[in-house]
Amino acid sequence: MSGNRKSSVWYASVLSCLLPLASCLVAWSVAHANHESSAQPPLWTPLDEVEQMAMIEVPGGMVTVPAGEFLMGSDPRKDPAAGPQEQPLHRVTLDAFEIDRYEVSNVEYLRFALSTGASWPQFWRAKPFPDKMATHPVINVSWQEADAYCRWAGKRLPTEAEWEKAARGSDGRMFPWGDEPAGWIKSNIAHPGSKRGAKYPPLANINRYDKGVSPYGVYQLAGNVSEWVSDWFDPEYYRLGVNENPQGPKTGELKVFRGGSWNEDPEVARSAGRNGGEPTRKSYLTGFRCAKSSQQESAGPVLTTEVVVPPPPVPHRPHK
Repeated sequence: MSGNRKSSVWYASVLSCLLPLASCLVAWSVAHANHESSAQPPLWTPLDEVEQMAMIEVPGGMVTVPAGEFLMGSDPRKDPAAGPQEQPLHRVTLDAFEIDRYEVSNVEYLRFALSTGASWPQFWRAKPFPDKMATHPVINVSWQEADAYCRWAGKRLPTEAEWEKAARGSDGRMFPWGDEPAGWIKSNIAHPGSKRGAKYPPLANINRYDKGVSPYGVYQLAGNVSEWVSDWFDPEYYRLGVNENPQGPKTGELKVFRGGSWNEDPEVARSAGRNGGEPTRKSYLTGFRCAKSSQQESAGPVLTTEVVVPPPPVPHRPHK
């Protein structure tokens, strides 16, 4: 018994000496830890295929449209295709603004969907699209979804007047490139022999048709896809005489979309052409681009730290 008692006393003495030393070592390691190290921890898991697609580099950027006056609407004496909702031809003054040089692409919308959990557009699948479609404009998005994307990106949808000025400049031309009819080298608009009603629309990359850019260098404001703008649609709105920074009616049932598409005749893609659809409308003919006021500061995309699992694809139903 006396031997066990002596051993216990010896262990207790050793521990009483070692514990202060251990405390000192811990304190030293904390004090000398490199909290400013630039070394990044390894990824917990490699990027999956969808996340890799979201990292594909696509054309982007915005152009500035200067403040000033332009001709909006149509004169039926000059333009036989002018509809009553486009009349009268009138002068409108706008503040300077910026507008996307290109339509919003599939890749850009994928980044938004992964960040926010937004639903995937029709035609997307589990991958969700082939690499060759990465720079096609996103389609089958409603006005609400287009508006949400632009807000997420620190922008907004352009007004109808901003869109038209960006398309035709200040001289009242019929198309972004001038008054001559659309041709194959200037726009993705339906022509004899076009693939109308294809299972997947024959869309063009958002940076194609550099011979058809607008006076400000904006691409595909005629054809490829029609584009949502912010205004409510009123066929009589031009007759109200709102000629300075018009915002459109305060309320309505339809939202305006502009520019015509790959499946429509050239007269629909005239810069003055106006159409309207319900804010919930989704079509394989329609996409969008964003804008912002020149004084508007963009905070950039609102990103989350979590990748949201996308919903399963919806069975195909053709939209008109």
